[in-house]
Amino acid sequence: MYFLERGFEWSKTLITYEEATAKASNLQRNAGQKELDAPEGVSESVSDSTYDNASIYSYSDNCIDLRTPGDEKRGVITFFFSGIYGVILYAVITNTKMSIDHVIAGHGYHDKIPLTNADYFFSMLFPLFWMIVLGIFLKYTFHFTRLESFTARRIIVRFNRITRKVYLLRPKHLGGIRIMDWDKTEILIDKKMSELEGTGGFVILVWDKGDGVDLQGTPTDNIEVTFIGKPTRNASELLAFWEYIRRYMEEGPAAAPAPKKLICKFPWPWLSLKAAWGLDTSFFRQSELRVFVLLNLLLWPVILIHATGHWLSLLLCYEPKFPKAIEEAGR
Repeated sequence: MYFLERGFEWSKTLITYEEATAKASNLQRNAGQKELDAPEGVSESVSDSTYDNASIYSYSDNCIDLRTPGDEKRGVITFFFSGIYGVILYAVITNTKMSIDHVIAGHGYHDKIPLTNADYFFSMLFPLFWMIVLGIFLKYTFHFTRLESFTARRIIVRFNRITRKVYLLRPKHLGGIRIMDWDKTEILIDKKMSELEGTGGFVILVWDKGDGVDLQGTPTDNIEVTFIGKPTRNASELLAFWEYIRRYMEEGPAAAPAPKKLICKFPWPWLSLKAAWGLDTSFFRQSELRVFVLLNLLLWPVILIHATGHWLSLLLCYEPKFPKAIEEAGR
């Protein structure tokens, strides 16, 4: 789920801010490479319409909370590693129980022959062996597991129009909480993108060093990036989605009305099934797209496995909350 965020945080460990800045200043486009025609800033309109993109958790006159792109891309890692952890843990419990029973009885189950010193040694060795296997496996795979489980259920990006700040609610290993300046936001969107180029796209916001602070008020010492909204179906949706956020912050709630339906945060199992299914009702209404419905029906066992892993991932995570100072900001 957190592949984008984890990848960006990992990339910051490979190169310093100064090196990245120098590299960017010397970078030249290749022949034929298209130049990104990004908005000049948050004040520039990019679309005549607005679209909430079904990406809003909460809405008020002061602020809106939005999702990030990878919410549906979770569950496979959890399902896979949970199975392996379960097998190893079962071996630990089974061998430990058998060893304790043998030691207490003082003989084997069937032959009633008294245990020797070697028998006592191996009775302790086998449970210890599986515990070591579990420990080694956790050591080298737990950081992959935390891409989906034993971490925050979601990253929330809050836009507060009163304080004119963007608040990033992230786990510590993914950058932590940041308070970024709205007016210094850089938007990585091509205003002239084709409809095809917008397929599967999402809003990317960037801030330079010092354009925000952490909870202690310390200025950021590197570039900050956040990804916003579920993947769109075309360029019109993507540009209209950013326009929705921009108008809310620049012009107010009247220019970007509340969506008819907000995203539910409670981990209902049918929501995981919906995320794994990955199709909306438009596929049923358009005959040329119904083939995708048929393909999904053929893949139903795989979808059920994905949905199970998705739900398990949600249950193994905690629901993140903004600190009190951020919750009360602008009220």
